[in-house]
Parts: sequence; structure tokens; C-alpha cells
Amino acid sequence: MNLSEDVLKGIETLSDEKLINDSVFKHIIDTCFLVILKKKTESDLFDNKAVSGVDTIALKQTYSAFIVFILESMKINYDLSSISDLLEEHKLSNNRIDFISNYFKEYRIAIRKHLSVTNFHFPHIIDVNWRLDLFMKSNAVEKLNTPVYLINLTTEQEENVKGKVQFAATLDQLQDLVFKLRDAQKQIERSSIKS
Repeated sequence: MNLSEDVLKGIETLSDEKLINDSVFKHIIDTCFLVILKKKTESDLFDNKAVSGVDTIALKQTYSAFIVFILESMKINYDLSSISDLLEEHKLSNNRIDFISNYFKEYRIAIRKHLSVTNFHFPHIIDVNWRLDLFMKSNAVEKLNTPVYLINLTTEQEENVKGKVQFAATLDQLQDLVFKLRDAQKQIERSSIKS
């Protein structure tokens, strides 16, 4: 995970048990997770009496750093062992790492769902099935003999939610689709060469 120096300093501040005692630590972690889920607001961080003796700048730095840490971890779907390793590298105690890990276990799915709603992305195509049908005749015409391709796309969204997209196309429509996809691929290649 690629985190800025400010974020790493904020995480290391969480390890300082003299500056941030256990009750303040638990309040910061709880508030961070619930702010992301919009169950609390940032002002709730300062409303608790436990944080009254803590340096405001250190509290804000730690809060914002941990919010970024949570969001980055969820964005790239970091597993718990990787999160624990990173926190251990930045001198957090085992008790604090376990406390944070429990929050990640409890809120992972909810936060990833919340992020998937706030982000814009298309589902990924993971499988394609097709079938060729031949229409011999219709009610209006005696002899038709038109080939029609039935395409089934299996898609995957966040958190392994699978969906299906089905459509029918004639040979001309499929050739047009393939031509447009190749054209889009060439445009992407050209833009990646320029940048």
C-alpha cells in the first residue's frame, strides 16, 4: 500500500500510548469507522470528554491519517494479516492491532459496499457463453433462415456479486460490435503511448 508520510506519521502517533491512551485510541478508531459509514460525524470525535486532554493537532492528524488508511485498505481489499503487518511495522502494540483488526472484520463488507456505491465503475466480464439459433420461419413470412446469436455475459461487481447480461444479435450486429471494440482498444493503446 502506498501511503504518504503524513499518513504514516499519523498511524505512528496511534502507537504513542502516552499521548493517546486506550480510551482515546478506542474512541478514534470507533469514530473513524462510523464516520466512513456516515453513522457519526467528524464533530463526534471532539465531543467525547476522553479527548479533552489530547493535543488537538495530534488528534486531527491521527484521525485523518487513519481515515485514509481505512479507505486505502478497503480500496485495494487488503487482507487482515497485511493490515496487521503494516500496523506492526509502525510500532502499534498487539492489543491495539487486535482492536483495529476486529473493527476491520466487523465493518469490511459494509464499508466496501458503501465505497462501491460512491464510486463509479462498470462490472467486469468474467465469462461469455453464446449460442447460434436459426430462425426458419415466422408468422408473417414462410421462409426466413436468419441466424441469430444469443450472447450471455457473466459479470462480477464488488464483493463477488455476479450478474448476467443477455442479448441477441444478428451476424451484422456482432461484426459491428467487434469492430467497435477493436476501435476502442486502438484508442486506448494510442492514449497510453502518448502518456
